[in-house]
Amino acid sequence: MNQVATVADWAPHLDVGLLTRLISFARSAFVMTIVDNPIVWALGFRGTNEKDDVEGPFYILGAPQRQIEDGKAVMASAEYLEKYGSFLFVFEIKDEKGEPIPNAVLDWWQADTEGGYYFASWTLRGKVITDANGRVEVLSVRPGDYGSQLLGRRAGHIHLIVSGVKGKHRALTTQAYVCPGNKSEHMKQDIANYARKTRPGNMMTCYSIPAAHGGEKYWELPELPAGDTETAKRVEWWNAKLKERGINRQVIAVGQHGLNLSSL
Repeated sequence: MNQVATVADWAPHLDVGLLTRLISFARSAFVMTIVDNPIVWALGFRGTNEKDDVEGPFYILGAPQRQIEDGKAVMASAEYLEKYGSFLFVFEIKDEKGEPIPNAVLDWWQADTEGGYYFASWTLRGKVITDANGRVEVLSVRPGDYGSQLLGRRAGHIHLIVSGVKGKHRALTTQAYVCPGNKSEHMKQDIANYARKTRPGNMMTCYSIPAAHGGEKYWELPELPAGDTETAKRVEWWNAKLKERGINRQVIAVGQHGLNLSSL
């Protein structure tokens, strides 16, 4: 049974069973060879949704729920939020007509800020369900770049498989990129885009909150506009929760992104 995170127990440490890992690795080998194959994309079997992206090799089946309230979830433990800083991600899920999709499920996995993925535990992995407005707010850490100059590097990103209404919406596999200074040019250096056209629309729009980062902008990101009171209220809500948890760092940045699911 999947464990549900609560305010009193944010993103609890949970181990991934060996059998689950083995099955997931076998599945990923198939996905990388067939589904994510550039030829499949070139023939038009993938990429019909403008936000479509490759799944990659690091997905693990059966991620736990991370919901703490309606449309709100925490992916990172208190330790990671203290270490790397809290990054608030806001996603809006809509249909092709622009109508919000309530109860859509986001299956989420990402690297930590140093570019490390975790396979023996559910660290920085989990599921969250959209609220009545098709929105989710997820408290996590910035996904870091990873790879090497020799084998190629990947720009920091969040992996998502988004499922809407069964029998009505086509599930979307995508990646949401977090680029320094919101510069999509950073994505062109990504090895995953060498064989496919870069999709700048998959870059999140992010803002820093200098007041929570020693008066300096975080990751070269522009400061959250003073007129964006709605986002400021969200940040204030999360800062109060961080304080309740005894976490001494406030939200240092916010990322916003919209996704539209295609109809079947």
